[in-house]
Amino acid sequence: MYKSFTGWVKSGVWVKLASTKKPQPKNHVLTMPKKIKKTRKSKKECRRKIKKIGITTNCLSSQAGLAPFVNFINGTGICDELAQVFKDLRKSKKGIELEEAFLQLVLFFADGRESSLNTFDTLKENEAWQKLLGCEVALGTAALKRILHKAYTVDVEMIRPLIRRVFLSALKAKNPNKVILFLDSSVYDNDGAKCRAGVKCTYKKKEGYHPINLIWDGMYIDTYFQSGHCSTNHDGVAIEMLQEIVPMIRENLGEDIQSSSNGWWLLRSKDFAACDALKINFICAGKRYSDHKIHANTKLENFDGVYRKKACTWHYLTFQERRKSWPKEMAYRALFLRPTEENGEALLGLESRIILTNLDVKSCSDQEIIDYDHSRGADELTHRAAKDFASERMPCLDFHANSLWYSMGIVSFNLFQIFKRNIAGFSWNCYPTTVRRKLFDLAGKIINKGRSLTLKITPWKMRELKFDQIWEKSLTPWVLPVL
Repeated sequence: MYKSFTGWVKSGVWVKLASTKKPQPKNHVLTMPKKIKKTRKSKKECRRKIKKIGITTNCLSSQAGLAPFVNFINGTGICDELAQVFKDLRKSKKGIELEEAFLQLVLFFADGRESSLNTFDTLKENEAWQKLLGCEVALGTAALKRILHKAYTVDVEMIRPLIRRVFLSALKAKNPNKVILFLDSSVYDNDGAKCRAGVKCTYKKKEGYHPINLIWDGMYIDTYFQSGHCSTNHDGVAIEMLQEIVPMIRENLGEDIQSSSNGWWLLRSKDFAACDALKINFICAGKRYSDHKIHANTKLENFDGVYRKKACTWHYLTFQERRKSWPKEMAYRALFLRPTEENGEALLGLESRIILTNLDVKSCSDQEIIDYDHSRGADELTHRAAKDFASERMPCLDFHANSLWYSMGIVSFNLFQIFKRNIAGFSWNCYPTTVRRKLFDLAGKIINKGRSLTLKITPWKMRELKFDQIWEKSLTPWVLPVL
């Protein structure tokens, strides 16, 4: 068997194959085919993959946005005052100074990438972190633990006036016509914690702590760290907070300033009497007693009015609340609220509530009272923002060490709130994670030239964040008022 040019010969049989060539026209001239040129993009449009990695000796930082916050903290002088308050915690002149230790602790809270104490040993090896802070000695984990475990109740109580001073500085900057305070407690969930002192079962059935907080406009005015089993009215702390802060507010804004307290905590007669003595108005949730069943059994047709907001509908009934154990002069305006469907039927899954107030009808209508009561949800978001800023799990086994850690977190949170609104220009209700991702997590290059450090960022980020304006504002000292 052999192959022919036009067919196959197999066993003496000729097999002709069909030609695959197309018939050529007459007078056709054979030409060589043209080579197809490969299209190639220009060097500007060409995208090349990274094929190698290397090491640079330049000082680069992924947290360049912390630089204006460092200027702001230094301008407040808060670290020097903390060092003066806790000067007894440093027994020897060796080691890191307290001013630098507290500065690094405040910026650790603001950074928010880690919550473990062991992170400080890792940051000691980060050259960019030390240059951003401007500290000569980096704070280590062992040094921080020694500071925390030397704290006692007296030391922690000394930090509360400093929290009030930070609040008063923000209050002066805003200068409002009306000050609405929100008194509430929050649960710090430490469920599963290993032998942490003070961790007890809270009312939310979680093991943890139960601090009492006085809040204004997303900032903490005062706070008291306590064990999980303690109530909101524990040891008269709530009344003491109001008695101390109300005169300070009137001293800074004038005696004519309107002060109001909003919350659910006022359930005892002496709490109401304290508000009356301070000449402040209050709106709070009232306790339900057996004689309130007459209001619950009242038909909706006999209610005084209807309150509607978005998809919520409440029928309310007004009455006067006065218990037998109260003094004769104590009788307060009250509203009984029942949630209903749009068709008027009772809304399942949501209980009725009672609101108490010492405001009269002329100064505040029923609708405004319910508005104030429902605004508590926005105030409670301050707890969520604080837990987003600093972890709610305490790092130490000692109660006083955790109390100092918690108080330092509140001080740092208040300073962060002021910086976020007045310096960086963010909205007042944005969470710390938003500021961290948009501003703090910024790539930068630190250059040591001419005996000074220079921070360089990309032109696009400079224009987008208006970083140069934030830098100029951060250089202006933020003064804390003297009590």
